[in-house]
Amino acid sequence: MSFSGRRTRDTSPRRVVPEWDRLTCVMLVATALWLSGGSAFAQSTALAGATVVDGTGRPGVPNAVVVVTRDRLACVGTATQCPVPAGAARVDVTGRFITPGLVDAHVHFSQTGWVDGRPDGLSAPELYPYAETARALRANPQRWYRSYLCSGVTAVYDVGGHPWTTALPAHAERDSLAPHVRAAGPLLTHAPRTALRVDDSIYTFLPMATSAEVRASVARLKAMGASAVKVWYLPPSREQQRELDARLMEVGAEARAAGLDLIVHATELRGAKAALKAGAAMLVHSVEDEPLDDEFLSLVQTTRAIYAPTLVVGRNGVRAFASIVLGSRYPIDDPGRCVDSSTVARTAAVAPLRLLIRDFSRASERVLRGLDDADVRSAIMADNLRRVQATGATIVVATDAGNPLVFHGASIFSELEAMQAAGLSAADIVVMATRNGARAMGRLNDFGTLEAGKLADLLVLVEDPRADVRAFRSRTHVMRGGRLYEQAALAQRN
Repeated sequence: MSFSGRRTRDTSPRRVVPEWDRLTCVMLVATALWLSGGSAFAQSTALAGATVVDGTGRPGVPNAVVVVTRDRLACVGTATQCPVPAGAARVDVTGRFITPGLVDAHVHFSQTGWVDGRPDGLSAPELYPYAETARALRANPQRWYRSYLCSGVTAVYDVGGHPWTTALPAHAERDSLAPHVRAAGPLLTHAPRTALRVDDSIYTFLPMATSAEVRASVARLKAMGASAVKVWYLPPSREQQRELDARLMEVGAEARAAGLDLIVHATELRGAKAALKAGAAMLVHSVEDEPLDDEFLSLVQTTRAIYAPTLVVGRNGVRAFASIVLGSRYPIDDPGRCVDSSTVARTAAVAPLRLLIRDFSRASERVLRGLDDADVRSAIMADNLRRVQATGATIVVATDAGNPLVFHGASIFSELEAMQAAGLSAADIVVMATRNGARAMGRLNDFGTLEAGKLADLLVLVEDPRADVRAFRSRTHVMRGGRLYEQAALAQRN
């Protein structure tokens, strides 16, 4: 039995023409010296000759010029509209495509991309002491920064994690090798998992069992600097539905009073409608249990809530368990070698985990049932995604990175391609992955589209993403805040 999935093109970032490499090196040196005070070097850079796909959905601009001054886009347009300033460093990108940087609207910095970050799913304390894993994550978020930038993701929304994640937005904003970050902090839930709590500084969940707990939890999030209130709203029992729906309404009211967005994990239709009625600004997953009805579609239109489908995460969780049962590492889809080597090594070390399985027959049956269930849910999610798009609602690209086999950075490609396979056009997905993601982060005035005055966050691609979103695998360069990096130089592994 194979779990390798469909093969995809892997356009290696090392296939860059020598002239492009040389010009980039010159530009990077010039930029570095200028930033340090070297007055002999240009303060502007002009990328000339590419087709600009600006993220707005408007037709591309062929043979365009993008002028960058310091960290901002000074001009984006035709050669006539945007003449190259005297003394600017000119970079020839003829025949290529320039897009805004990608935005992943659902990530978790306090999870690893493997089972060691989810002890509530598979507990192996002797192999993966969770306290050590959690503290290592807090000590080194930079490895995820690098993974994201390497993958062309220049902004991410952390929609739930340990308290320290609320400090990441300010930290990352000052780091030109980091994506922009928005962070929600710990999640409110009626279904906590004690395995995800270490101590008073490392915990994932806050309570919402009573009105007093709701008020205290929202106040605690506000005090720690969270920018949203995330509710993990697992399906309550029939007896609890009315009580917990009312509690969710209270959370929404407290969030509004605190000036925080309400975002909700609700993967079943009934709960998703309750979330929209409570004022959710974003549903951070697809509805996956049944087709969307007219009530939901009306609610998502009138509330203007954002829909984040996360199509790949469920199947990848099953694949992670399958790799343990089979005793074989699941192949990593990582164009550009962006996943850090320590994570790669852990996904390969399945033999010790396999020893924890006592009944292989039962475990194998669980894998098969899980894959069948994933197929059914994938079909429902795809249909629901098309229904949401038909309403004109805002859809974003969101991976749920940090969960098993959903790697920080690299998982963006399979998510983009799953949305395309679901029936969305590549051109529409480009907008969802750029402009719409920036809107979800509350940063559309800063990035998400290529327009004068915005931050210079962009990608250079060999192929046209409007024809096929797999073109994002062909990126050669990433610019973050006006600093241009060769993609190969961002790789974390040889």
